Amino acid sequence: MYSLEIKNVTKKFVTAKKELLVAVNDVSFAIEQGKIHGLLGPNGAGKSTLIGMISAMQAADKGVIEVEGIDVGARPTDVKKMLGVVPQEIVVEMPFTVEEVLYYYAGMYGVPERERGERIREVLTELDLIGKLKDRARNLSGGMKRRLMIAKAIVHKPKFLILDEPTAGVDVSLRQKIWALVRRLNAEGTTILFTTHYLEEAEQLCESITLIDHGRVIKNGKLKDIQQEFSKNVIHFELFDRAVAHMAGVIEVGSDYEFPMTDLGDDLARLTTYYKGNIKSIRSESASLEQIFLKLTNSPNV
Repeated sequence: MYSLEIKNVTKKFVTAKKELLVAVNDVSFAIEQGKIHGLLGPNGAGKSTLIGMISAMQAADKGVIEVEGIDVGARPTDVKKMLGVVPQEIVVEMPFTVEEVLYYYAGMYGVPERERGERIREVLTELDLIGKLKDRARNLSGGMKRRLMIAKAIVHKPKFLILDEPTAGVDVSLRQKIWALVRRLNAEGTTILFTTHYLEEAEQLCESITLIDHGRVIKNGKLKDIQQEFSKNVIHFELFDRAVAHMAGVIEVGSDYEFPMTDLGDDLARLTTYYKGNIKSIRSESASLEQIFLKLTNSPNV
């Protein structure tokens, strides 16, 4: 079963100049239950509009979106109860303490009153915010406010979690903590839709991706399959002693050598047998997500 199904969804806006903007154009993709799925694309590609429609903040002009089998357009309230959403923008309830903010959100999502205190402390401990329990949200640092946003989204243990640039502007240590939290939530069964400007982050966390540009899906599927599609089928290696006769098919490329790959195991065995102890390093090449992104979008920005 799918946690998310998007079927031929289109969303249009009229700009301030009275021009028609097709923000999302006949988009279709699905996310299997219990997976971490990356939604990637250049700025203005339609990612935020899609998230707005999935989370029932905007209505699609055409098509159907289902979360856990429920039609978002027909039953938006039921869908919202199952979702946790961390938006790009930091929004905190300024007059209230961290505890008060989370108590309100836990209650809004139906967490029983007797369970709220324990759940709030559990979430804040994991996000290193337990020491700020009684502090006013407005007095938190930027990184702490980002953590509070995540705490608000997960305090009710959602079935489906949307993380829209959750590590934007945070330091390396906090980014690692958020990665660990994402993996733990996923291991416990939460399906996660993840957008990020850091393509390395998507490679680390996501099993599958949807890449959109100008409102259309331009690539969708398992990350390893997409990487294989764009990878050069070659083996790279370096030699200690370059003044040797080479095996047939080997090509010199700068200080390295390349060999066309047909079967990785057999080809590695042939090379290591031929060159024996002369091989300094050896590797097969897999296209990075950054290389794929640039090739498909001709843009350096997500």
